[in-house]
Amino acid sequence: MSKHISWNSIELLHNVITTLTHLHNFDNRPFPTIHYKPKVKLHGTNCAVQIRPDGIFAQSRTIMLSVNSDLKGFAKWVCSQETYFRTLPQTLTIFGEWCGPGVEGGTAISKIKNKIFAVFALQYGEAENAYIVTDPEEIQLVLGETSADIFVLPWENIDLTLNYSSKSDLEAIVPIINDSVVNVEQEDPWVKKNFGISGLGEGLVFYPISLKDGTIPRDPTGFTQLMFKAKGEKHRTANTKTAVQVEASVVGNTNEFVTLMVTEARLFQGLTQACNEVYDMRNIGKFITWVSEDVRKESKAELAASNLTWEQVQKAVQTKARDWYKMHAAS
Repeated sequence: MSKHISWNSIELLHNVITTLTHLHNFDNRPFPTIHYKPKVKLHGTNCAVQIRPDGIFAQSRTIMLSVNSDLKGFAKWVCSQETYFRTLPQTLTIFGEWCGPGVEGGTAISKIKNKIFAVFALQYGEAENAYIVTDPEEIQLVLGETSADIFVLPWENIDLTLNYSSKSDLEAIVPIINDSVVNVEQEDPWVKKNFGISGLGEGLVFYPISLKDGTIPRDPTGFTQLMFKAKGEKHRTANTKTAVQVEASVVGNTNEFVTLMVTEARLFQGLTQACNEVYDMRNIGKFITWVSEDVRKESKAELAASNLTWEQVQKAVQTKARDWYKMHAAS
């Protein structure tokens, strides 16, 4: 069995700014100016296919899958496509969104007839030798002629240049991004174009295309460190007023922090990731742990801006998650 290869978590814009500020202060690394293009963020589940000399392997965001230990039919589908996947380069990992009916509901993509695998990135190799490819044309060349279930997500018709050395420049760009996300949430343009279905979209993911003074890193950590996501209001895991902001939200106390960070979207995401969407009191511990770790990972900037520590808010976060799970399990 191949080992799991994670797709790194994609942060919000203000988290990217925080990371770049830290690198600047730590070793005087200059703030970059980066050209970005986005792809639609489909509401499904992150999955991947590994092509290795000893076989074809399916995985979810966190674990390896098999036909006997599957996630919404993805491993079974990969098995049905094994002949095709064996024609592709070995050491290749194909990252995409497994989506459609029965995967995640409530958006336009959930209304299409069949489940699909929407590819957004390729990775060659592993660990320190890994190399990320996100250009849709390059991905399509590698994948060649695919089945009707495999799509390559294209760039949306939006080009942005972010000068991270200028707060005023960043603040001028933010409304453009937020307006774009509002438009996608109102109607997913990719689903409309490919399937003729109108409906809710989740948001956009912005990929670094070029760096003004240098080249974009292609290792998984360096590349994804420069990416950022922007979700519509109904899918945000933090109760921010807009999809994108330059600075982290500031709260006055623990209760306000929980309201900001422990949203319905995050709780339902935890139900999917930790419990496979099944309310079972035997799994409440897994659920609470997942929510707690997800909030801890994504709230460092908010905690710092609010002069709070994780130790001060952890119990309240876990209590909110526990109460929410019990309420839904009992209903």
